[in-house]
Amino acid sequence: MISKNIESNCTQTAPRQIAQQVCQVFGFIIIGNGASANENNPLPLMVQIDDCDKLPCDLWKGIESKIAIQFVATRNSMRQLTARVHLTSLGVTIPYELDAKRSDVCDNLLHGAYCPLDAGEDVTYRLLLPVASNQPEVPTRLQVTLHDAEKADQVVACFLADTRVKKPSSR
Repeated sequence: MISKNIESNCTQTAPRQIAQQVCQVFGFIIIGNGASANENNPLPLMVQIDDCDKLPCDLWKGIESKIAIQFVATRNSMRQLTARVHLTSLGVTIPYELDAKRSDVCDNLLHGAYCPLDAGEDVTYRLLLPVASNQPEVPTRLQVTLHDAEKADQVVACFLADTRVKKPSSR
């Protein structure tokens, strides 16, 4: 597991694009101290991508990447949390569409946790991210944001990770 601290700033891009978030990260992806960028957009406590222990993390074509995101609930009675993924390759950022089952944070909590969550509750979400077999083999920046659907898609946690897409034979 990568355990270096990072600096991050997750901010909304425009008032009318409430759901669109931008995360700027310098350094490593995994947070050990629970620091937040600001009170509205906290960082996750920890992120683990497969067995990655240094950046960039490898994403294998045709295989699901297992991403564990440990975060703290920001308010009481959180019942509808969704994950959104964006990928940036060659300077182009695109939304990565997750099916409803994968993007539903409450349905994918680990260690017996379940919704509703209460403020300060420390939980871990498991994202199974399918990597298409036709995904280009280029460096890719992965952005994951967790949103509170009941609070105008307020960001609950946000992180960026440098990754590279590879063929399974190069493992």
